[in-house]
Amino acid sequence: MTQSGDTQRRRRIGDRRGAPIAQMPWKQLVNPLPPTKLISDDEVEALHEAALTILETIGIRCQVAEARDVFHRAGAIIDETDARVRVGRDIVEAALTTVPSQFVMTPRNPAHEVRIGDKFLTTAAVLGPPNCSDLERGRRSGTLADFTDFLKLTQVFNIVQMNGWPVEPLDIEVKDRHLDAALAMLTYTDKVPYVFCQSRQRILDVFEMCAIARGETLEEFARRPGVFSIINTNTPLQYDVPMTIGVMEMARYGQPVLLTPFIIAGASTPATIAGAMALCNAEVLFGLALGQLIRPGAPILYGCAAKNVDMKTGAPAYGLVEAYRCKQIGGQMARRYGIPLRSSNFSSSNTTDFASGYESQGSVWSAMTAGCNLLMHAAGWVEGGLCASYEKFVLDIEILQMMAQYLEPVRIDADTIGIEEIAQVGPGGHFFGTERTIATYASAFYQPLISTTQNYGAWREAGGLDAAQRANRICHQALKEYEPPALDPAIADQLSAFVARRKAEGGAPIE
Repeated sequence: MTQSGDTQRRRRIGDRRGAPIAQMPWKQLVNPLPPTKLISDDEVEALHEAALTILETIGIRCQVAEARDVFHRAGAIIDETDARVRVGRDIVEAALTTVPSQFVMTPRNPAHEVRIGDKFLTTAAVLGPPNCSDLERGRRSGTLADFTDFLKLTQVFNIVQMNGWPVEPLDIEVKDRHLDAALAMLTYTDKVPYVFCQSRQRILDVFEMCAIARGETLEEFARRPGVFSIINTNTPLQYDVPMTIGVMEMARYGQPVLLTPFIIAGASTPATIAGAMALCNAEVLFGLALGQLIRPGAPILYGCAAKNVDMKTGAPAYGLVEAYRCKQIGGQMARRYGIPLRSSNFSSSNTTDFASGYESQGSVWSAMTAGCNLLMHAAGWVEGGLCASYEKFVLDIEILQMMAQYLEPVRIDADTIGIEEIAQVGPGGHFFGTERTIATYASAFYQPLISTTQNYGAWREAGGLDAAQRANRICHQALKEYEPPALDPAIADQLSAFVARRKAEGGAPIE
């Protein structure tokens, strides 16, 4: 029986969909490239001196009395009338002598540990959006089911090396949300988990769960970093209660924080890159000093997510050129202080369109050239962080894998040049069938996940899908192929029992 063209096309699509997802193996990424120096060494020192002057003469409003007491004992000047802390440069300089330049993060599966610092580059999934979207169901509020789906994608794709908090599970009560989310993170993935610093009790609950997952006591867990958090300051010059408590508790238990001031040039800072980065620097150094006063040697990352404001709308201009320049200056400041750099894959686009692609490509590559050590929101971010997209998650995988392939060393020697092979083919021949081409095609060249090199006719014959549609298809395939990572049944029971007990005790209500 002769099949129709449509039936043949569907079979070919089905066969292609049945093929394994093309991705790179798990590995720690290394960036061998010299980082970009966008400003001079003298200008780096000018930003450092500006930050010290801001801390000494203007100060930071810190809403937690305990933290103010810590600074007071170290010699800072405290004004209790407005909770302002003026930190002397001697305190900052002392803190810079104890903060580590690199460290290792170990999740429940040691095979997925990552090194943060030096030339090492690590990626983490999207974090924090209240909404999510896909082509079938559109944009909607996040649920625990969506949270779990994104965790599965994080586990499936090797290039995403750490968890985020991929979408807020708004169908779970706030007092219990951190418990259900952490349980899902520690069950559906075996990569480094994340904790939100929203209250002391929530932080400690997640620490306890991470310790259980590693088969350790809380005291043992505190000896090795195994969970991380972002600390967003309330720029200009404010540390609120949750963020201050977060810095202190993370430091007490030896867990890293990504000190990331909420810098929007023209809104929360002066409308210049210099003014924005001076404030960013001051707020990072304040948190760094607090962490080191709590526990010398506590791991800290210099978080640079600075960008300008869109003066037409008042919205943060994520993923645009000023943000790229701030990243590279942030990298220079991080190297000045000898600490790792946190950057991000940002986009302001509201959907998975061309703009989201070029903004993310620019974000990723500017982070790479800045010497980024931890790329946050590496996969899935759209709409300025208000939404996590299933399709964008997969499209970002393509960008990340291309970046990873770009960072692979290129070997130039007599063997790779291949004079004898060129002579054998000679003028006018081709190299499609040579032994080297066959071997290289199978092992060395990057195999695209989304991109297609088909001509127009072959593309139409295969269904004529655009990039978002192809990403949607791969996303479904990844969720179907997902396999839960091994977890000792006794540990799984301990985690479930802990969650049940804490819920019975009332969880962690809003303070």
